[in-house]
Amino acid sequence: MQNDWDKWQAALADPSKIGTGKLTIHPGEPWTGYFRVRRKGGDWEPVQFWRGADGDWYATRSGRPVDREQIDDLFLSAVKQPISEEAFDRAKAGNGWADEPERPAAGIGHNSGAEADEYEALRIEWLGEKEQALAFLKKPIASKEEADKAAIWARRLKDIANRADTLHADEKAPVLVKARKIDSKWRELREEPDGLQKLLKRHQLAWLQEQDRIEKERVRAAAAEAERLRREAEGTLSKAKTPEREREAGEKLAAAKEAEREAEYRRPQAGRTGAKTSLRTRRVGRIVDHDTFLAAIKDSQEIKDAADKACARLAKANVAVPGMEIVEERTVV
Repeated sequence: MQNDWDKWQAALADPSKIGTGKLTIHPGEPWTGYFRVRRKGGDWEPVQFWRGADGDWYATRSGRPVDREQIDDLFLSAVKQPISEEAFDRAKAGNGWADEPERPAAGIGHNSGAEADEYEALRIEWLGEKEQALAFLKKPIASKEEADKAAIWARRLKDIANRADTLHADEKAPVLVKARKIDSKWRELREEPDGLQKLLKRHQLAWLQEQDRIEKERVRAAAAEAERLRREAEGTLSKAKTPEREREAGEKLAAAKEAEREAEYRRPQAGRTGAKTSLRTRRVGRIVDHDTFLAAIKDSQEIKDAADKACARLAKANVAVPGMEIVEERTVV
């Protein structure tokens, strides 16, 4: 016959097996033994569970009796933290925990400590729920009891997420207020100089465009002159019969090459090193026929993703357009 203390003793010997095998956890079936649970925003509290001679379950928390309707929830919260009888007696006597540092007295730093405790308590609760829920998900639901269990777990996990959102928002609020003040302080120096420098660059556009036109005219003229000099040099060279004529042809070829170098385009600039501005060419698309354009890119993944999003919005609004259908799906809420 199984001893009422067997599961607690096995859990105490190897806490990693809690929730598996013989140590599977069932709502409404506590284990006789000693455990601990963290008080919200506070320290660990010793808890004890036992079955009375009348067959009902009883429990204490820090030495105080626990209401019958709260025993199951307390057990599910505490089952992952089995403790020895010696640790239970020590904590119940008010002597703390061997593995838990003493909390600082209320005062400077007390608020930040409380925030850390709330986070740690919620995280411990989450990790306990997570391990059990993941084990539960490994097999399909086969009874009303298991379906109820899944619904309760889902609600409790949602409650953890909601409390985490609240604690996160509370902790982050002072930082956001400070950040907004910092943003407001620096906005003028960060945004207005940047906006004004862009205006100054745009202000140069007409002048640089005119310089670009002048430079291109110069290049065309220089290229034409280089071509004229090259042909003249070639003509002189073809008629060269004396050293003087050959020297003259060489001089004309050198002049033609120099003219070709002068015909190279030089991008108009303003400013000096480290503060130069100039014209830059960039490609900008402009749709001239939407129907033709959409037909050409309809097979791209980007367009398909956008179409899926549009389809989802239309279905949610119960509006069907040609090429789509609205299908009703059942989900658990």
